[in-house]
Amino acid sequence: MRFSVIIIGFNGEDFIGDCLRSVRKSLEGASYEIIVIDNGSTDGTLDIIKMRFPGVALIENSQNLGFSPAVNQGIEKCGGEYIFILNQDTRIQCRAIERLAERMEQDNSIGTIGPKLIGFDGLLQHSCRAFPRYRHLLFDLTGLAFLFPKSRLFGQWRMSWFDHLSEREVDQPMGAALMIKRAVIERVGRFDEQFKIFFNDVDYCRRVKEAGYKNLYYPDSVIEHYRGGSVRKDRPKLIIESHRAMISYFNKYSGSLVEKLLLILWAPLLYIGGYIRAAIASLRKQS
Repeated sequence: MRFSVIIIGFNGEDFIGDCLRSVRKSLEGASYEIIVIDNGSTDGTLDIIKMRFPGVALIENSQNLGFSPAVNQGIEKCGGEYIFILNQDTRIQCRAIERLAERMEQDNSIGTIGPKLIGFDGLLQHSCRAFPRYRHLLFDLTGLAFLFPKSRLFGQWRMSWFDHLSEREVDQPMGAALMIKRAVIERVGRFDEQFKIFFNDVDYCRRVKEAGYKNLYYPDSVIEHYRGGSVRKDRPKLIIESHRAMISYFNKYSGSLVEKLLLILWAPLLYIGGYIRAAIASLRKQS
C-alpha cells in the first residue's frame, strides 16, 4: 500500500465530511487507506463517518487521549509506505498528497514534508517554524518579535520573515498536514505521548533532524486548513496545555535554572502583553 492517511478526530462534525471527501478525491486511482482515530467525540462526527464513509477504518476512543497517542494508534494499524498525518479541519486540493510523496521520492534524505497551507478563505497561512530556543522567549517578552517580524533574528522562531512561496528545508513544518516515510518512523520511533496536543510536531521533527534527515516545506502541494478548527473550544484550558507542553519540550532538551525561570514567566507575561498591545491599538483607532 502506498498511502496511509491518519486523521485525528474530535467533535469535528463541521469538518470531517469535507475532509474525507477531499482525501478520497485527491487519491483516486492510488493505493491507499484512511484511518480515523476519534478521541471521544460527543457530537455527530461518528455518525457522519459510519453512515457516509463505510470504507474508512475507524478507531473509537472512549475519551480524548490527545493527538500524539491517537497518531500512534494510527501508526500501529496502518500499512502504507507514506504515512500522512492530517487534521480533521482540512480539505485536500488536487493531487496534494501524491505531490508530497513524489517530492520525497526524489531525495532519500527527506524525512518529513509539509504542504503549503491556506485558509478556507484562500489566504496563506504561515506553517513553518524554527525549533524554539530560550532567546526566542526573550524576544517575545521584550516585544522585539512583534515589532520586527521580518527580522531573521527576532522573527526566527515563527519564521515570520519567510514568504512561504518557495521550497525550503525547515526545522518544522506544521503537524496539521505532515507526511512521514515509514522507514523514518521505523528508525526514529513513534510520537512522544507526553506532548498530547501541542509541541508533538516540534519534538518529532527535531528527532527526525537529529537522525540525519531533512524536514521540507513544499508549496507545490496545497491544502486548505481552517486554523483552530480542531482546538477552537475551551481556549483557557488549551492555553494552559500549550504552556505545559512548552515546559516539557524545554525540559526534554535541557536548560539552566535561569532559562527555566524565563520559561515559567513567558506565557503569562506574553498574554498580558498581548492584552496591552490590543488596548493600545484600540486607543489609536479611537483617536
